[in-house]
Amino acid sequence: MDRYEQIIEGALQLFMREGIKSVNMDEVSTFLGISKKTLYQHVKNKGDLLEKAFTLYQNRILNIIETIQKMNENPIDELFDIDEQVSHILKNRPPMLINDLKKYYPSVWEILDSVRKKHLFTCVSQNIERGKNQGLYRETVNSDIIAKLMMNTIDALVDDEIFPLTQYDFKSLLKENRIYHIRGIATNKGINYLEEKLNND
Repeated sequence: MDRYEQIIEGALQLFMREGIKSVNMDEVSTFLGISKKTLYQHVKNKGDLLEKAFTLYQNRILNIIETIQKMNENPIDELFDIDEQVSHILKNRPPMLINDLKKYYPSVWEILDSVRKKHLFTCVSQNIERGKNQGLYRETVNSDIIAKLMMNTIDALVDDEIFPLTQYDFKSLLKENRIYHIRGIATNKGINYLEEKLNND
């Protein structure tokens, strides 16, 4: 790992531990054990650092989703496997992390959000089409509409004002949301498979 990668990785660790609002560039340089001059040789400002750090964070999540998609033939199993892995990454995020990004660094959030939505839209659409082909999802399901609904549902799940992590277990949120989603689009075959899966958990 070169110096640039160490800086981005270290900054991400700090933001994930302390949040983004209270961390300034002096604290970042101290945490990394480098001078501010060295830090500014690699990033323009805090916004630039946030964009690079959370692009790294987001890419890790997207890579996990892509790996799971390649491994799973059953679309229902795929969705639960994605939730399981993503919950490990997201459950320990600082409260208000995403809300603070939206509020204080909207341009950074817009960049991250556009990539996330594009990837998730493709992921959900592909999942729905495979589910239809396997008889697990209804033929009449509109992939475009459902994929967009799912993306907005996920936005709500990670919104600390709606589901504060002090009151909700993030893994449970994902599970309830997933059951809700699958029941809405599944055939009888799909619902039977879902029930069997839940009973075996």
